[in-house]
Amino acid sequence: MSSSSRPFRPPFSKQGARLGLLWQFPVRFVATVLALHAPSWLSVWIFQVPRAEERPLFNLDLLLGAAVACFSSLGGALVLTAAWAADGLRAAAKNYHFMSTVDFVDAARFVDMLHLPALVSPSMLGALGGVAICMWLVLRLTRHARLLALPLLIVAVLAAGCDIVNGSFHWFGMDKDKRAVSLNFAGSPAWNVWAAERQSFPVSGPGTRIANPVTYRSLQSWQADRPGQSAVLILVESMGQPRAPALNRWLENRLMTPRLKARWDTRTAEELFSGSTTFGELRTLCGLHVHYSRLDEALASDCLPRQWMAKGVTSIGLHGFGLRMFDRSAWWPRIGLQPWNWRDSALPRSMNCNPAFPGVCDADVLAQAVGLAQEPGRFVYALTLDTHLPLDFKRLPPLPDDLREACAASATPLEACQLVRQLGDLLTRLEVLLAASGTTPFLVVVGDHAPPFSERLNRDAFAQDRVPLFIMKPR
Repeated sequence: MSSSSRPFRPPFSKQGARLGLLWQFPVRFVATVLALHAPSWLSVWIFQVPRAEERPLFNLDLLLGAAVACFSSLGGALVLTAAWAADGLRAAAKNYHFMSTVDFVDAARFVDMLHLPALVSPSMLGALGGVAICMWLVLRLTRHARLLALPLLIVAVLAAGCDIVNGSFHWFGMDKDKRAVSLNFAGSPAWNVWAAERQSFPVSGPGTRIANPVTYRSLQSWQADRPGQSAVLILVESMGQPRAPALNRWLENRLMTPRLKARWDTRTAEELFSGSTTFGELRTLCGLHVHYSRLDEALASDCLPRQWMAKGVTSIGLHGFGLRMFDRSAWWPRIGLQPWNWRDSALPRSMNCNPAFPGVCDADVLAQAVGLAQEPGRFVYALTLDTHLPLDFKRLPPLPDDLREACAASATPLEACQLVRQLGDLLTRLEVLLAASGTTPFLVVVGDHAPPFSERLNRDAFAQDRVPLFIMKPR
């Protein structure tokens, strides 16, 4: 073949190819790191998800998963799935006030009791879709790119080193947490879940007695002063303490009206809380900070229903939802509560006022509680349901003028204001029932925990460590 028939090759083609490869490598590396952390960074900087600031700037689990993916796409996909799951579940457990991620996961055994479509929001689907896209992108970028593994691991080591210097590295006993800056440079949600479970309430020793259980002591003092007299405890789902004083006054005015003040000495207070609803139940009924699975005979004997049983007081527990949820059908009797069977009630019942938790509506639960307290020698405990998040805010009627003005003046977001209105409606219903009742029982109304909003502005409208408390003593 003559030289004239040979294909033309431009000069420096090999050098250009090498240069292209050199440029491709850092672009792949940067894109991989960005794709790994995009869900976490976006949740912090743009969507401002509650508690997202606790997540590390660099997730060591994800960096390790991407390094594994450089050698095996399947292995990397498994590690990345586990890493994102650990991060998401830990954040969700904290958001819903669970003391343990494993306890939050264990709650999935009750999923058949829920109306799942109400729990799936567009934002949740968007977040899951975003994570799936990021995983696909990482697996594409790391495919047949073994050289990427080393710089990914170097980034993990450097980030951990920055965290150690900053004083916020919690591995290997480095838990001083004396940070030079608030930034959390590196962390491993999977490690944090494992470390936390070693000390979590379900697997550790018995819980602790609360230093100042206001509800528990007020009920205990009433029974000591007025043995055999009826008392009512109403634990209100998601009744957090609004940060705006005007909203606190608005809620107070729904219950503590002039006609009730003529029969009861009324006062407001607040109580510290920690944990989810079952922790709120044991805080108010037993003065304990303990997981219900750790209730032994010694702990249960300190609960108010058990104490009063020996004095001839009958303790009745009401809840509009199925008592299989969180095993209440087992541990309520253990602490001395007789669960109320709605099938034995002649009261006409309205149902399914909460979109996600179908059950007897709070209006009927409160009516039954007040009715049962008409007889002496009874302690009636009622746990409400209808204000459990998520609520269908789009179907709620317009806010009353006075509440809308109070929310506007305090810059309270709309959904937080709508929940305050729902809580106010519940207190108004209770006020009507008490005004019509023939007897005047001792009454305590208290929240279980702050509402677990998934948006920071709505969540920040409520105190994150205390709940409101209404104490009404017969004159």
